Amino acid sequence: MNRFYLRTKRSPTYYNLAHYLQEINWRATPFPFLSHFSEKNLDYDMQIANQLEFKHLLAELVQNDFPDIMPKTYPINDNNWQNILASIDNIKDKIWILKPALLNNGKNIHIFNNIQDIQSHYLSSNRVGGEHVLQEYIASPHLLKGPKDEGHKYSIRMFMVLTNYDGAFIYPHGYFNIAVNPYKPEDFDDLTCHITNEHLEEDRVNVIQIPTFKYDLFKPLYPKIKHHLSDLILALQQKHPDIFNKTKSPRKLALFGVDFVVDSEQKVWLIEANHGPCFPVTEDHDLQQSLYAGFWRKVVQNFVQPIGLKTPVEQLSYDMFEKL
Repeated sequence: MNRFYLRTKRSPTYYNLAHYLQEINWRATPFPFLSHFSEKNLDYDMQIANQLEFKHLLAELVQNDFPDIMPKTYPINDNNWQNILASIDNIKDKIWILKPALLNNGKNIHIFNNIQDIQSHYLSSNRVGGEHVLQEYIASPHLLKGPKDEGHKYSIRMFMVLTNYDGAFIYPHGYFNIAVNPYKPEDFDDLTCHITNEHLEEDRVNVIQIPTFKYDLFKPLYPKIKHHLSDLILALQQKHPDIFNKTKSPRKLALFGVDFVVDSEQKVWLIEANHGPCFPVTEDHDLQQSLYAGFWRKVVQNFVQPIGLKTPVEQLSYDMFEKL
């Protein structure tokens, strides 16, 4: 009998993996040493995972070798902000977005249309300190028409699996996060039309989520997204040469949600990556049947079962997932 050990209340990833393992008759065990797949197989190297998830480290990773995949981004903090602002003071007519490097879900984000306002922000005592990123804001995004023929900003969430034994993989389906409110290019007081996170306020949904397969415009965007992720993984390999090793034991994997924005000229920009994103855990979620059920079944088929059954790496084959 194939067994797993996952504390389902610990994270949405654990919950979903347990659910779909039980669907194929794997049994839960309270004893990790008796399991064929367990939390140790999801205990990915935190240095590498943080390199992707922490925004300032992601910016440092790509800006040197692959600067075209991400908007120009400056790691900025309480100690270097004056030097950073001085270095970009001659860059005119740019909109800037300031984001905490270690937070997700659109928390404590600010948009500025001049350097002076950024300086005033840093001189204020009423601000969040610590590591941030200051990024050129895509002020002319590609927009989707809403029911009232108004343009709405969107981002695209895709899913990537990173292994320590056989490289990285992209799932070819994701979803559009489409802002509920129409885009207002000069109104930075109302972030709801600029930030496409699901919740900016706890009790208010900020976006509509639509599977990528429902939009024909996604077809020409997907190769660009895949190319960006391939460059990202190459940059990661250059920094961590031993990241992938077919003889690694135990085998481990990490799941990432990766976000992209498309500008008015159809150029795709990498925005951020989230390790173990907040996957839905209820059957009534809008994307559960159209996206997530298929995704989790393929994760189990392509990664979890081969790890649990100790399938030799040389015999692995991948269904749906595409290698980067």
